[in-house]
Amino acid sequence: MNETVTTNLMTPVMQYGFAGFSVILLGILIWLIRELLKVLKENNIVIAANTQAIQAVDKHSADTLSVAIELKDELLKRPCIAKFKQE
Repeated sequence: MNETVTTNLMTPVMQYGFAGFSVILLGILIWLIRELLKVLKENNIVIAANTQAIQAVDKHSADTLSVAIELKDELLKRPCIAKFKQE
């Protein structure tokens, strides 16, 4: 009988404690999601900057390749260099 009275007295306290703890955990979860969204926004900025850098390097590489091909063609027009190429 004594255990039943103690359990009946503690039931609302335990329920309120569980509800309060659930609210605290929900608050922490919402805070973590907001922080995650901030980090994702910062990552998107970094990814965009890296993409622009890669595009710039690609353009410079293409320009360098075209200049190298042009230089090769100009060098092969010279008779002394073209003679070595034929041998």
